[in-house]
Amino acid sequence: MRRPGLGPRPAIGSIRSWWGFLAGFALLCAVLLGTSALDSTGRWGLVILAAVLVTALTLERVQHRTSLQDSVRRLGFARPGGRALALAAAVSALVLLVFPLTAALSGAAPVPRTNWPWLLIGIFAFHGVAEELVWRGYAYRRLRAGRSFRAAVAWTMPLIAAAHIPIVVSLGPAVGVGAMLVAAVTAIPLSYLYETGHRSIWPPALVHTAIDTFKLVVIPAAALSSFSLLIILISLTVPLLALAVPRRVLTPTLARPRTVEELS
Repeated sequence: MRRPGLGPRPAIGSIRSWWGFLAGFALLCAVLLGTSALDSTGRWGLVILAAVLVTALTLERVQHRTSLQDSVRRLGFARPGGRALALAAAVSALVLLVFPLTAALSGAAPVPRTNWPWLLIGIFAFHGVAEELVWRGYAYRRLRAGRSFRAAVAWTMPLIAAAHIPIVVSLGPAVGVGAMLVAAVTAIPLSYLYETGHRSIWPPALVHTAIDTFKLVVIPAAALSSFSLLIILISLTVPLLALAVPRRVLTPTLARPRTVEELS
């Protein structure tokens, strides 16, 4: 049966639907990247989230004539599956091991910034919720309609990677290419957590936030090379562990036959 409160989800197939989808994605990226360019530390994360959310809700209303309640649910602000959320928390904890591992390898421990609690809220709002709203709540959700999980992820990957091109310009090719690679590869486990978490952005937002917690600390010069290598390796590999937990464990109801609407 169709989930309550959600109308039909049109698949992207015609040229017109592709142009509409890409225009919406470009607008959301422009708002996300434009507002974050003002300050990427996380201090203004709540403002960035507000701007992206208003834009996304407006797009849903204009493109699909949905109500506010419908739009909020479509964008992934739904109650997550408890098992997927617990898995996301476990993966996030493993990602955070990058800090003690850095200290052990380099002998110099990362130092928390004085305002790290406020930065954590901002990072969760910006990298966790706002980015997942765009990557999963809009892009992956729209591309998943009428496609398999693998096909939807494959179509999403280049879009997410392209959205990280400005990092190449601002921080250089080494950092930029690393960010693009991490964004593309993590599209697989984060989409998996989104889908098995009842199409909720909260599980992937948790892991996404953990990956970006490096903004909460100051990395000593002696630990910089070790940390740079570790954060890329851990971000590329640890989230993939989520795929080791079968769908039937995370979402037992998937064991029964599903309708086309539920699978979209």
